[in-house]
Amino acid sequence: MGELTGSVGSRIGLHEAEDLIVRLREHDEQAFAEVFQLYKDLVYTLSVKLLSDKTEAMDITQEVFLTLFRKIHCFRGECSLKTWLYRVTLNQAANRNRWWRRRFRNQTESLSLKLKEDGHCVPDPAGNEPWPDREVYAAEIHKALQVALNELPFDQRAAVVLRDVQGLSYEEVAEVVGAEIGTVKSRIARGRERLKDRLKPYREGAAL
Repeated sequence: MGELTGSVGSRIGLHEAEDLIVRLREHDEQAFAEVFQLYKDLVYTLSVKLLSDKTEAMDITQEVFLTLFRKIHCFRGECSLKTWLYRVTLNQAANRNRWWRRRFRNQTESLSLKLKEDGHCVPDPAGNEPWPDREVYAAEIHKALQVALNELPFDQRAAVVLRDVQGLSYEEVAEVVGAEIGTVKSRIARGRERLKDRLKPYREGAAL
């Protein structure tokens, strides 16, 4: 159990974590309630960023903690409980992502189409359209970023979200996704480059 809190920054101390794992394996309901309160926001936020769907994120959050309840006996303490929950969340999100892609593989949604359907347009850097106020513009960038994230291959999306949104180190991301650090850095670099390209109209406009 010595490595239980050794990665991805657990919020609880070593002895407290060891006791919590013991109680989880005994199916102590209070222990599950404690873990849920500790990590439900983390699981939900990660799910939202990976799938851009709050309903799906709520479903995944439930599935992650059901998996914890059913499979805690499989947890060997080789990583922190938080890392393990990250992995389960990624697996659940990846499964949902594949499910949607199989059913809608021919339905692609461009950034401009998404924004227009929501009643907004990308600002015209040439100045031919009215420039939105700061709050509206910030909301547009946030929306555009989420759409662009959703267009990334899932492995790149996961790596970028874990590193740039969740704030994990490269080493921690590699541990969560089960890949070499070099592979993780490559995925993040490629993902960032794609995001930069998709958000180019905003960057050009901001430079005016």
